Amino acid sequence: MPVNQLESWISLQIGLPRKTILSRGVLRRWQRERLLQTIALARENSPWYRQRLRNVSLPDNADIEQILRALPLLTSDDLRDHDQEMLCSSQAEIQRVITLQSSGTTASPKRLFFTAKDLRHTTGFFQHGMRLVAAPQDCVLVMLPSTKDYDVGSLLVNALHQAGFSAHVQWPAHEPQIVAQAVRTIQANCLIGLPHHILSLARDTALAQDISRYVRRVLLCSDYTAPVVRQAIAHKLECRVHEHYGSTESGLGGAVECSAGTGCHIRENDLLFEVVDPSTGEQLPDRAEGELVFSTITRSGMPLLRYRTGDRGSITHSRCSCGSVLARLQNLNGRLKDMAWLPTGEQLTMAELDQALLSSPWITGYEAVLDDEPNAGDAQSPPNSTPKTVLRLRIKALTSKASWKQEKVKADLLGIPAIHRAITYGSMRIAVTDHHDPLFPSHTVKRHLQDNRNQPLG
Repeated sequence: MPVNQLESWISLQIGLPRKTILSRGVLRRWQRERLLQTIALARENSPWYRQRLRNVSLPDNADIEQILRALPLLTSDDLRDHDQEMLCSSQAEIQRVITLQSSGTTASPKRLFFTAKDLRHTTGFFQHGMRLVAAPQDCVLVMLPSTKDYDVGSLLVNALHQAGFSAHVQWPAHEPQIVAQAVRTIQANCLIGLPHHILSLARDTALAQDISRYVRRVLLCSDYTAPVVRQAIAHKLECRVHEHYGSTESGLGGAVECSAGTGCHIRENDLLFEVVDPSTGEQLPDRAEGELVFSTITRSGMPLLRYRTGDRGSITHSRCSCGSVLARLQNLNGRLKDMAWLPTGEQLTMAELDQALLSSPWITGYEAVLDDEPNAGDAQSPPNSTPKTVLRLRIKALTSKASWKQEKVKADLLGIPAIHRAITYGSMRIAVTDHHDPLFPSHTVKRHLQDNRNQPLG
């Protein structure tokens, strides 16, 4: 029999009889057929895809990797510029349109179009993927947007209700006291939300001690989770922590971690993932880290072929210790663009900042911005002087720690070798301020390392 509910559901979705053991060979043959059908759908119904794929020739005996290599990579700019032309169904069939604002830029928003069938596929993944995290008798608190019927929080709660879970919504979720009250009211056993929201809850010692008697599992989603954040939540709430990888582009759901904790199992009946070299676009082998790319193979409204996510990660197709043959995403280390070049010629990444700053038990979030040093390079500066950069940090700390020391933050940052050298060479300084308002009010605009310098290095 299939080893878990997600694999069982995927087996049924690809047409296998109940209680059939899924194999990679059967799954890959089905995926190949669906990929070819999606390419044909795009060519036939989308004027943009028809033009884009006009010179693509696919040999009859080509395997999945060969087919994918023959297709051009799809970018966020393509989505912004050609969303309407990419539609493969009529406007009347579109059930939901999601608009994504770009973080830290003035670029036009992206729009994603979903039919009722596309949304049903997402509902199915929510129902069966959640069984890797929680049991049907659990009470689940969903800390995600739910203002509209097709917001991700609303879709998830409705899916869980259909699957027999007791599920409730708490949004917005940036106030730990309000979230804790919701946990107590419904006696929630499982929390689903953004890492920084649940970290704020876990880092409040009194609240964490109060709700840890209820909470047994946490599912972190919608943003990169630093290892130190995951460890802090697991320790303070005394619970098992799972991760989910997904995006609006992937249909809101993408891959979910089982209790083995060795990667996120992909919804392989809907998504075909690969990893490419971020610079060349060349496919990379199993377990090699690079940029995650996926193709939708069942979407009817707006199929995406080889979409570049901009996320770092790797894939393994080896059998999981839980017994599943489903491929897993691993090494999910955030956004490729969440890095910047320092004046010393070294890179600084958001992941490094997370590890350095969020290790402090009184910090629950921060914003990071790189600016030009005022007056650097003016007429009074020494000739050929090194450009000066300011790393500005807005720190959100626990209210009980309002008197936190700026020097402690700076000392923690000096643990990052690139920052230490830039400070030592006099080419950068750090400016720290506190902030008590919600740092990230939007669910779709992700945290990022913002570079406001006139001439970013690199």
